[in-house]
Amino acid sequence: MRENVVTVEALQERMSANAFNNWMGMEIQELTEDELTVAIKWREEMMSNPKAKVTHGGILGAAIDAVADFMIAAKVGMPVPTVDLRVDYHRAAMPGDLKCVGKIVRLGGTNSVAEAYLYDGDDKLIASGRGTYFTAAAKPKE
Repeated sequence: MRENVVTVEALQERMSANAFNNWMGMEIQELTEDELTVAIKWREEMMSNPKAKVTHGGILGAAIDAVADFMIAAKVGMPVPTVDLRVDYHRAAMPGDLKCVGKIVRLGGTNSVAEAYLYDGDDKLIASGRGTYFTAAAKPKE
């Protein structure tokens, strides 16, 4: 696998530049050669249904997409477009901060695949997903 080509600071700056990611309070906790760990600050507006008191599945899916994409961005220098995304929901996400861990499955010149795993404050798996990303978009135009 390619070595990370961007610093944590540069990756965080790029992540926070996206208004939605910034609204979700996404903060990089750790970047290693194989994993990106991001903390997500829970907010009241993330609630799906006030009576059920669970986090909306769209928020969970967006977090999985962003963290998988940014793990690829750490390798290719920039976030790239999502081609396909599958999300599996394993249990309800009660109100509270979340942690998402991204890992690359395959880094390719045209398309790449990454996974992300979303955990609650008790480290219980809430949701997971796998996305395909258009890494050819990261190549400079000639």
